[in-house]
Amino acid sequence: MVTITGLGGFREVGRSAILVEGSQRFLLDYGLSVQDLDVPAKPPAQLDGVFMSHAHLDHCGIAPELYKRGYAGKTYGTPATFELMRLMLDDELKVHDKRAIQPFFSPHDIDTLERHSQAAGFKKPIHFRQATATFTDAGHVPGSAATLIEMDGKRILYTGDINFTETELMHRADDNLKDIDLLICESTYTKGDHPDRKVLREELVNHVLDVVHNNGIVLMPCFSIGRTQELLQIVADLDVPILLDGMGMKATSIITNHPEAVKDPKRLRKAFGKARKVRNPQERFKVLGTPGVIITTAGMLNGGPITHYIKRLHKRENCSLYISGYQVEGTVGRTLMDTGRYVNEGLDVKPLLDVRFRDWSAHAGRTGILNFVRKVRPKKTIFCHGSWTQEFAREVTDLGFPAFAPANGDRFTV
Repeated sequence: MVTITGLGGFREVGRSAILVEGSQRFLLDYGLSVQDLDVPAKPPAQLDGVFMSHAHLDHCGIAPELYKRGYAGKTYGTPATFELMRLMLDDELKVHDKRAIQPFFSPHDIDTLERHSQAAGFKKPIHFRQATATFTDAGHVPGSAATLIEMDGKRILYTGDINFTETELMHRADDNLKDIDLLICESTYTKGDHPDRKVLREELVNHVLDVVHNNGIVLMPCFSIGRTQELLQIVADLDVPILLDGMGMKATSIITNHPEAVKDPKRLRKAFGKARKVRNPQERFKVLGTPGVIITTAGMLNGGPITHYIKRLHKRENCSLYISGYQVEGTVGRTLMDTGRYVNEGLDVKPLLDVRFRDWSAHAGRTGILNFVRKVRPKKTIFCHGSWTQEFAREVTDLGFPAFAPANGDRFTV
């Protein structure tokens, strides 16, 4: 018998943390809600292992706190995930310091996590005393992995964030899995499907060429891991100047050192080499006089170099702001989406530049998740990491696949 308890991320998006207990005890992810900084419930002190699905903070952003509280075991993830996690966690501390937020952990705790990290590749079993764990490609961002735990005669698959659509950057997720007793599946976008990426690409290419030929600048605020690299590869195919600024620059450098983490590492390296790197605030003033594309952070406009660029370009009608990611409630980007006004750091304006919101999500949509369940045919499914989990679980159950949507704190037995 194996018991699953959601410590966070059940019937909500963010702060993913799942406790798996049987002959041994494991923790799947330990993240925080990035916007409101809600944290998961604390797991038991004694754990046999912690698994990180990928380096986004809603899945790993509180992991060092485990070591602060005395956990002395190993944390497992892919090589790319660990190096990107270090970048994200260090930045988390900088942001908290800048905003005078009490940190959840110290740099020492990140160092301790790093010392206890054990990297594993896809389809390379990790053996424990009475269990085995195996990572498979989740197709979400570089390094992302689904985790298969085999324990007490049960096979439990946790998707983490997963994507079954091949992108410019990533292979589609591995769905060649069988004999799954319990599928723990993300359900972020179960109300509908995402736009066709080929259509998005064609529109983006035409938009960039139109703006640049009109002596304008296309601002692309992007998530550092995944989105930056995908859009960089697309615009690098064009004959336009490209500038790369912010944490996405460091993330891209890291990812180029992990060719196994992306679909076409040569293409990414070439695109990264083509981009001019903006390395200090002084350079940001100099680049505004040249038409081109600026790919920078932050993806939700809450901070980072994008604030500098918007302040100086918001009155230019020949420029554009191309937003490619989901905007969480309460962020600067969401306010702009809902009201048409940019409100940040003392500035409250209706931008004259062309503002576009496009859905380049790296999560599976409704059809992808349904097809995955039909193919894998798990005996039972738990939906997590979504705000519509209960309704979707009922739909999937009606299709003949028993599905559930427990709340945080509920114990689910397999």
